[in-house]
Amino acid sequence: MKHFLLLTLFLIFLLQAGAQFGGGSTYDFLNLTSSARVNALGGNQVGMIDKSELSLSYYNPASLRPQMHNDITVNYIDYIADIRIGYAAYSQYREGIGTFAAGIQYINYGKLIHADEEGKILGNFYAGDYAFNLIYSRNIWENIHAGVNLKPILSTYESYNSFGIAADFGVSYVDSSGNFNAGLVIKNLGTQISKYSKTGTREPLPFDIQMGFSQRLAHAPFRFNVTMQHLTNWKLSDKSTWDFDNRSENEFVVGRSDDVFKQFMRHVVLGVEFIPTKNFIVGIGYNFQRQKELALKNTTGTAGLSGGFTVNVSKFRVSYAISSYHVSSTSHIFSISTNLSEFM
Repeated sequence: MKHFLLLTLFLIFLLQAGAQFGGGSTYDFLNLTSSARVNALGGNQVGMIDKSELSLSYYNPASLRPQMHNDITVNYIDYIADIRIGYAAYSQYREGIGTFAAGIQYINYGKLIHADEEGKILGNFYAGDYAFNLIYSRNIWENIHAGVNLKPILSTYESYNSFGIAADFGVSYVDSSGNFNAGLVIKNLGTQISKYSKTGTREPLPFDIQMGFSQRLAHAPFRFNVTMQHLTNWKLSDKSTWDFDNRSENEFVVGRSDDVFKQFMRHVVLGVEFIPTKNFIVGIGYNFQRQKELALKNTTGTAGLSGGFTVNVSKFRVSYAISSYHVSSTSHIFSISTNLSEFM
C-alpha cells in the first residue's frame, strides 16, 4: 500500500503541467459514463474492483481480471435530448500473458437540422462519435495489477471528420482481505491525428489523472466508493460569470469564488452500495461538480444525484441506473452482461 500511495503522488505532480479541462479539448465524449452500475455511483469510479463486472475496465483498465474470461457486456444509455450512447465489450484471459478485452463506445446525437446562414432549412445531417477500446491487464507485483486501454477515435459531424488516438494507463491495488481497493488512472493521453477541417487547429484531448478508493465493511453489507478526478487542475470554478439578466455587450460580472472546501468537493465523486446478497446490489451516488455546473440559480433540484441497482438473473447480470443532470433532464442506463462459458 505504501508503494501505491507513493506512485500516486509522484504521477500527480509529474503530470500537473499537462492539464486540460472544460471546453479546451476535443473528444470530450470519452468522459461520459458507459456503465449502469458506475453511473449509479456518481458517474465515475476508478478504485472499485469486482471480478464479475467487465464494464469497470472502461474506467480503469487495471480492473480487468482473469476471472472475466469469456465475459461479455452490453450497455445502452438514454442520455439527454435525443442523444443515445452504447458500449459493448468482450474479454479473454491467456495464461502467462494476461487478460485482454475489446470494446466499442458510440454516441448518436440524433437528428440535427442542416440550415444555411440565412436560416433556410436544407435537410438533416448526422453526427456521431466512436471510440474502440483495446484493453490489456496483468498482475505485476503481489496485489497490484497494471493495465492499458488503447482507444482509436473517430468523430464525424456532417461533412467534418476527425481521427485521433488516446490511451489510459491504470494501476489497481486489492488488500489481502479483498475489502479495500484502490486505483490510479492516467486518462486520455494522446493526440488528434486528423483535424475536422484543413484550416482548423489541432486540439488537445481531455487529459486527466484520477484516483479512487473502495472499502467494503467486513461486518455490514455496505461498500463506500470515492473517486478524485481532475487532479491536474485544482480550480474548477471561475468567479467571472455572465450576467444574462442585466447584460450589455461583452459584459461579465464578478461573483464569489468557491471556498477551499467547495473547490475540493468539485473533485470528488461519492458512491455507496448496499449489498444484502451476492445477487442484488443497490447503489446511490453524488457528483458535486455536476450539481454546481447544471443546477439552476435558485434551486439545485436533484442535479448531481444518481441511483440504481444490479441483480443476477439466471446466467445474466442486469443493471439499471438513473442520473439527474438538470431539473428538466434525467438519463437512464441499462446494462446486461454474462459469461459465454455458462452456455457451453
